[in-house]
Amino acid sequence: MLLNISTASPPYKVLQKKVADELKVRMGGHLAIGRMIDSVSNNSGIDCRYFVISDGEENATAKFFTDKDGFLKPDTKSRMKAYESWSKLLTGEAVEKLLNSNNIDPSTIARLITISCTGFYAPGFDYYLINKFNIPADVKRTHIGFMGCAAALIGFNTAMEAISTLGENKNILMVSAEICSIHFQTEPTKDNILANLLFADGAAAVMFSNEQGRSGLQLIDTASFLFNGSAEFMGWEIGNFGFEMKLSQELPKIILEQAMPRLKLLLKRFGINREDIKYWALHPGGRAILDSMQKGLELSDEEMIASRTVLKNYGNMSSASILFVLKEIMDSNNILKGEYCCAVAFGPGLTMEVALLKGT
Repeated sequence: MLLNISTASPPYKVLQKKVADELKVRMGGHLAIGRMIDSVSNNSGIDCRYFVISDGEENATAKFFTDKDGFLKPDTKSRMKAYESWSKLLTGEAVEKLLNSNNIDPSTIARLITISCTGFYAPGFDYYLINKFNIPADVKRTHIGFMGCAAALIGFNTAMEAISTLGENKNILMVSAEICSIHFQTEPTKDNILANLLFADGAAAVMFSNEQGRSGLQLIDTASFLFNGSAEFMGWEIGNFGFEMKLSQELPKIILEQAMPRLKLLLKRFGINREDIKYWALHPGGRAILDSMQKGLELSDEEMIASRTVLKNYGNMSSASILFVLKEIMDSNNILKGEYCCAVAFGPGLTMEVALLKGT
């Protein structure tokens, strides 16, 4: 049973237009590059995003990519230090909200699942959360790293497998943290322009429980699918100056022509049809990605509201995004008993992860 979701965003809210204007300067000021930046920005479906870096704030005194002498290019070590401090702060905020709003005793948490693809350090934020909230020292831990935007649904699969093995009235805490803004790249490539204008920062915490009498969403089943020959479509590498993204412009076409037909087959494996699903939580990877899913699944504009709202107000927060969408659905709707919700996200590979949930 998925009880609830809490989220946390960094303090720096930046308008998409301001980011685009800044990129034009930092990527060399060439007219052709400027036109490409404007095109991506205007068609992104994003109004604003939240960053841990303060460079977008005009009056900020301490900036990550700028000092009094001009632009900086922090090395990967510096970026990982920023990742460490912000991942702790944001996950701590999200978990505290979740525990308080659902009256959860941390001593009942028997499994902790952590998720991130934008940084590493050890011990990680799982260690930090255990100590901060007095989670039992013998809690079983799983970390899902470097699996991209679909990682939270891989976490759902882990939670579903674990929930039946726990003792009575036990809980599973799943936490995602993504700090994408620290990997800002200034080389004027298509991949960098796309990444800089899509990705953002955020964290989310989810509580699963086997306690009787709790209301929420029942996790019915999960599925995964790896598309052959897709390694070049989405991925990233660790460079000397942060993580370097790879995003193919063919992704929307691949999702429309290959992923959506496959998704319909997976739903039949679950024993349902597309028409049986009341709510759709689709990963807001960008407007073109959502357009492809809407067209491929023949969804109405109303069925796309949650995903498009998160994209508009937060951008693409990698693995945390789908949790923001699910929270939007749960907060905005009275999900009735027996109504289905389907969550879909994509990760490097190209992989597709699917989770089917039902109101209780």
